[in-house]
Amino acid sequence: MSRLRLIVGVAACGLFWAFFGAVLGALFRHPLGGFAWGLVFGVVYIVSCSWASDKYPGDVWGAALLENVNAPHLYEMLRALCDRTGQALPTLYYIPRPEPNVFVSAGRDGETTVLVTSGLTRHLEKDEVQATLALMMARLATGAMPGWTFAAMLAGVPVQVGLTLQGRSGLSWLGTAVLSVFVYPAAALMRLVWDEGVVTAADYHAAHLAEQAGSLAGALAKMEAWLIEEGGEANNPATALLFAVPPLPPLAANAPFWRRGLEQFPFRQPDAAVRAARFAEVVPAPVPAAPAEEFPF
Repeated sequence: MSRLRLIVGVAACGLFWAFFGAVLGALFRHPLGGFAWGLVFGVVYIVSCSWASDKYPGDVWGAALLENVNAPHLYEMLRALCDRTGQALPTLYYIPRPEPNVFVSAGRDGETTVLVTSGLTRHLEKDEVQATLALMMARLATGAMPGWTFAAMLAGVPVQVGLTLQGRSGLSWLGTAVLSVFVYPAAALMRLVWDEGVVTAADYHAAHLAEQAGSLAGALAKMEAWLIEEGGEANNPATALLFAVPPLPPLAANAPFWRRGLEQFPFRQPDAAVRAARFAEVVPAPVPAAPAEEFPF
């Protein structure tokens, strides 16, 4: 993801809040005042997201720190991968969810985190678990993860508010109103920063690190099959691009606004079979780790 696209996304986010404030101000016959207050709020919102973005995805999914004594094999795998790539050892967290999956987040200060679900080691073989960890390290090596994590928080917080306001039988009128206002800008922002080339490059690199392309292909296929067969609880789709396999957002029934937003601005990762076909025949040489992109402010 280019730095320019991140700058454009950040600027668009600030302008959105400014115009949103102008609309609210117009209701009270003070559109310019509303514009000014909206712009101030947008700047505060952007700066706050930049400082807290690396923690946001884990907070959304209820992640907890995974100590070395509780997961020595996972830490051993990560250390071995870091020794080979020269990358710093990420902090490891777990998410108490049954589906097998893993994702990575990165902050502006260089802090990196790998988050694994409790179902990862339950449903995948050891070599497949290692392949998914290699995929996370490969994504960090692309340098795009700080920007993706930042964008996930910028787009995800308003959507999370709308999901929090949903009732037991579906979205409440307030939740529906919130999603109807914010879902299209959120989806547009994620589409702007989304770069399928990052996923492809990381897949190639991970297939090499895993030494067997079949291990990564098998892991991706199992994770995707579990999600298709078992489904899952409601989740925030803005964080989907951070996962090895994007969680299927079960929001079509009670959040038609989000479904239509995704249709207009698709940013989903390719299916596991499509990704596996790209590295099934040839495993290329490793890609050297690239420095993380700096934030535009």
